[in-house]
Amino acid sequence: MQVFGISDIGLKRKSNQDVFYYVVNKFNECFAFVCDGMGGQNGGDIASRIVFDVFSKNISKILDGEKKEEEIKSLILNFYEKANREIYQKSYEKEELKGMGTTCTTVFVKKKKIFIFSVGDSRLYIKKDDFLKQQTVDHSYVQTLVDCGKITKEEAKFHPRKNEITKAVGILKEINVDFKEVEIFDGSDILLCTDGLTNSCSDLEINRILNKDCEIEYIAKELINLSKFNGGQDNVTVVLIRA
Repeated sequence: MQVFGISDIGLKRKSNQDVFYYVVNKFNECFAFVCDGMGGQNGGDIASRIVFDVFSKNISKILDGEKKEEEIKSLILNFYEKANREIYQKSYEKEELKGMGTTCTTVFVKKKKIFIFSVGDSRLYIKKDDFLKQQTVDHSYVQTLVDCGKITKEEAKFHPRKNEITKAVGILKEINVDFKEVEIFDGSDILLCTDGLTNSCSDLEINRILNKDCEIEYIAKELINLSKFNGGQDNVTVVLIRA
């Protein structure tokens, strides 16, 4: 299994509030996540960093020995709940932090199966046989409009409220995490990314780069470069896993 992650501030932002993390254990199991912080000048950075600290400090509970699937799911959901409590509580310590939160999309790869957890609009895609498919659902205002049939997917790309998310870690006292289990095959590429990539690049453009016969480090950097070539309006983060 190969894994590579990279984050870039983009061309317009003054700070990078994205974070990412990945680790592979001796059983060739992989844990990875991406976060996109939100909330004021410093709030987003603090929120995403809390998720990073909670997950990275506790992941040994899963990786130090082979765990059953239900135990893995339960532990990762507990990580989300712990991070949510810490962000929510900290947001009330200072007025300028009120309302801070972060997206968080996480994957655990175990043999030929992956477990996907998501809150917000950071995405996970799987590419198999040159075909790219989004596996997560955006928790966003425009996605709600698309689901209701009020606008099309194409219209959503240019909607003035496309950056408004409806769910994030730390915004509410309780958290509801989307969960999905997917079978994968040898040669599958798993892409986690923040909306700095998907707001600036189409799925077609992303797929074209993923289909290059190159090392994943080169592909991940090419995705960052494409985002910046298309305007670089936001921080952009990519984690690419080749199963």
